[in-house]
Amino acid sequence: MTRAPNCPDCGSDRLAHLGALPAVPYFAGRPLAAALPGGALWRCRVCDLRFRYPLLADYRSLYDNANVQAWSSGPLRHDQRLVREVLEQGNCAGRLLDFGCYSGGFLAQLPQRFERFGVEVSAAAAAIARERAGAQVMGSLDAFAPALRFDAIVAMDVIEHVPSPMVLLQQLLSRLAPGGLLVLTTGDGGNLLWRLAGARWWYCYYPEHIGFISQRWLRFHAARIGCRVARVDTFNYLDEPRRGARRRWRDWLGYLLRPVRHAGKRARHLAEHGSDLGVPGIGLTRDHLLVQLSH
Repeated sequence: MTRAPNCPDCGSDRLAHLGALPAVPYFAGRPLAAALPGGALWRCRVCDLRFRYPLLADYRSLYDNANVQAWSSGPLRHDQRLVREVLEQGNCAGRLLDFGCYSGGFLAQLPQRFERFGVEVSAAAAAIARERAGAQVMGSLDAFAPALRFDAIVAMDVIEHVPSPMVLLQQLLSRLAPGGLLVLTTGDGGNLLWRLAGARWWYCYYPEHIGFISQRWLRFHAARIGCRVARVDTFNYLDEPRRGARRRWRDWLGYLLRPVRHAGKRARHLAEHGSDLGVPGIGLTRDHLLVQLSH
């Protein structure tokens, strides 16, 4: 077992090993010639960050590919609809930045009171977002003029893709206009089932997911980076979690009890169908966070 370095967010060396992560032959919805090594899942005992280690050398080239169907490009996902409701309830207007906008599905459905901006590392997806949403889309946050500030920033299922969620949060807050609102969604590392399952929880299966926050993490870091947690809600990633719930629970328990058997099942499915079956767990509980932050 490779010992992880200090926590990437608080620097502590007080770490707990939560288990090995599987090698996965997919990245951001794209099949790979060879499976990526999974490494292990670690938890910081001080700030409660969960993180994958070791990391890959180059994530950007894996994201910047021609596949523009990895994430929803049709109707809004459940988390996107929840974020839109937050914006509507807060009467937000002005410049809005969608950090990780992909092909612009969320931006395209915003009302006209918003001036639309996006950050997207995939050049192919960014090109679609520009045309689809009439948005200014850059490959990085630093590509925008240094003085540009946004009245609202959203980051939906994005913060788990970076090695230091705290650093990303600081970068986004630095671009928030006075009185502005930062809204993010991500998996809740402090969820009870995740704490029980450790490295076998479905959300950390994906090799592109590398850093996981929790409500405890938010409380620890908010004051240190100069932001206010206006509200935190939990939600189920599935819009209709009760549909098929019994089967999902059965599949999840079977996976926990016999992970090697399930690994064989995934390998057979990949060989026969050319797609990754993944692991059970999605939709079992309210394991996602909807966070509203301000200065």
